[in-house]
Amino acid sequence: MSEATLDDRVGYLAAWGLLGDRWVERPYVEVDGRGVIVRTASGRPADAPTIVHDLGRRLLYPGLVNAHSHAFQRAIRGGTHRRGEGDPSSFWSWREAMYRVASSLGPDEVYAVTRRCYAEMLRAGITCVGEFHYLHHAPDGTPYADANELSRQVLRAGAEVGIRVVLLEVYYARAGADRPPLAEQRRFCDGTVDRYLARVDTLRGEGHTIGLAPHSVRAVPLAALSELAAYARAHDLVIHAHVSEQGRENEECRAEHGRTPTEVFADAGCLARPGSFTAVHAIHLEDHDHELLAGHNVCACPTTEADLGDGIIPAPRHRQHGTGLALGSDSNAVIDLVQEARLLEMHERLRAQARLCLAGPEPVARTLLDIATVGGARALGRLELGRLVPGNPFDACAADLDHPHLADLPDDQAHDALWLSGTAAAIDRVFVGGVRRR
Repeated sequence: MSEATLDDRVGYLAAWGLLGDRWVERPYVEVDGRGVIVRTASGRPADAPTIVHDLGRRLLYPGLVNAHSHAFQRAIRGGTHRRGEGDPSSFWSWREAMYRVASSLGPDEVYAVTRRCYAEMLRAGITCVGEFHYLHHAPDGTPYADANELSRQVLRAGAEVGIRVVLLEVYYARAGADRPPLAEQRRFCDGTVDRYLARVDTLRGEGHTIGLAPHSVRAVPLAALSELAAYARAHDLVIHAHVSEQGRENEECRAEHGRTPTEVFADAGCLARPGSFTAVHAIHLEDHDHELLAGHNVCACPTTEADLGDGIIPAPRHRQHGTGLALGSDSNAVIDLVQEARLLEMHERLRAQARLCLAGPEPVARTLLDIATVGGARALGRLELGRLVPGNPFDACAADLDHPHLADLPDDQAHDALWLSGTAAAIDRVFVGGVRRR
C-alpha cells in the first residue's frame, strides 16, 4: 500500500457507528485519495487532516451488500398481482409473466431498467450487488455481434450509477431433464459449456469481477455442473445457484438423479472449496443438505420468497450448521435490505411463535446488519467489503437519526428501531470507494 500524505486524506464523523466489530460513539473514519480507509477511531483524533466531514446525527454503517439480483425483473414490478382466467397464481404462473417481459427487452431496454434498478439500490444504501445475469442473447437465442452485449449493458449501468457489480454469469441449458429449452428460454442459453466459458474468459480478461452461476439443477445437467465446478476451482471463482426454492424442484431432481439438488451440486464438485458456494433460497432442504452446506453460504431473499409463495428459509438451522447468511433483492419488487433483513427475523418469529429468534452473542439488529454486510461480501467473494476497517474501501451508508421514523428516540434505541421496524428510507448518505453517491 502506497503512503498518502495528510493533505490527501479526509475524515468522516458520525454520531454512532460500526467500526470493524465495535459499535462506537462518534465513529471517525479517515480515507486516503484512493478511497481506502487508513484509520478509524472513536472521536476525532488530534492530528486529523484539515478536511473532516461531520455527518451529524447519523448512524454510520458499512455499505450494504446485495448478494442476489435479477435487475431486469424490476420491469414487472406491480404487474403480477392480479389473477388471470384459470391462473393458479403460483411461482410457475409468475414465471410465465417474467418470461414475457424477458423476451421483450433489447440491449437498450436492459441497460435502462438495470440503471434504474441500481440507482434505487444505491439510494437504499447498497454499495455492491451480485447480479445473477441470464439474459445473454437475442430473444430467439442468436448471439449478438458481441456475445457479451447484454452483460456489458449491465456493467455499464453499474459503472454509471457508481455501484460495485459482481457479475454472476448464468449458465442455462435446458427446461428440465430430457427437455430442451423452451422458446422463451433460448436467449438464456449459450449452447455449450465451452461457448459460455469463452464469454466468461473475455469478461475476466477485461478485469471484471465474475462468478459462475449454474442456474439450477433443473436448468443444468450434471456433466455441465462438473465442468463449471472445475473451471471455478481453477480460477478461484465463487459459484452461485438457485437451490430448492420450490418443492417441485426437489421432486424433479429426485426423479432424474435420485438425490436432492444440494447433493447433486456436491457430487459435481461445486461445494469442494469451503465458503465458495452460495445456495440462493435453500428453503426446502433435508438434514443431509444442511450438513453439506456447512461452511458455505445461503442467500435469503425474503420479500421475493414471500411474494412468490416459496416458503420460509430455515435461517436458524443454517446458522446452527455454520452456514453463512446473505441477503438479496432477487426480483427487485422491493429494493431494501433493511426490509429483507427484518423479514428474515419476522418469518422465523411466525414459524417459531417466539421473539428475537436470530439473536446470538449480539442483539438481533446487529445480527441482521452483519448478514446485510459481511454475509453478502463473503458470498460474493469480496472479503474487502462489508466492514469499516483500515485497508478496506470506504463503502458506507448513514441513516439520519432525525428521520421521522427515528426522531425523538433515544440514540441507544435507534439502531434496533431501524433494523427491526424501519426501512432504508432513513439512509440518506452513501459512499462508494470514498466517493459520495448520495
